[in-house]
Amino acid sequence: MQYVYIHGFGTTGAGSNKFRLIKDFAEQNNDKAIALEWNEFQQDIVEQLTKQLEQSVQWHEPICLIGSSTGGNFTYQLLEKFADKKLFFVLINPLLNVEQRKIENLNFPLALADQLKNPQENLSNGLVILGKNDEVLDYQYTYDRLHAANKIITGDWNHTLSNLKSTLFIELISNFSIKKI
Repeated sequence: MQYVYIHGFGTTGAGSNKFRLIKDFAEQNNDKAIALEWNEFQQDIVEQLTKQLEQSVQWHEPICLIGSSTGGNFTYQLLEKFADKKLFFVLINPLLNVEQRKIENLNFPLALADQLKNPQENLSNGLVILGKNDEVLDYQYTYDRLHAANKIITGDWNHTLSNLKSTLFIELISNFSIKKI
């Protein structure tokens, strides 16, 4: 199994707590964990992520894309781009559209917002983890758009899931990925 993590705005992949948990779990199970990196100053983020993905994975092995927040948006853009590959996905408090943001953050670049894309209606069979206490994004917005065709798990978690037990976070992802292999 290959777990490919795509971080959100204002963080890094390899340095994030979520990726460290995923990486530790992967190493304990002789699996591979990869963090794709992007920043808001890049012109074509999805193209940059595509190149990193192509250089990092073995296409003949199962691949689970895990996208957090803005990284969730880029995750489903990659799913569309690689529709011919066997990929499955986990979205963590994904940013589907800038209109779901709860906060007025002048630091969210317009150039980045222009690279976001609404998910296609056929985005299905994934796991979506939503925090009801997300202080950044309206979780109901995501729930309303993705619940019919995906497995949704909600809890009293915040945007970063820092109040979700590490063991439960990994358990949710591992149980989902085992069923997909």
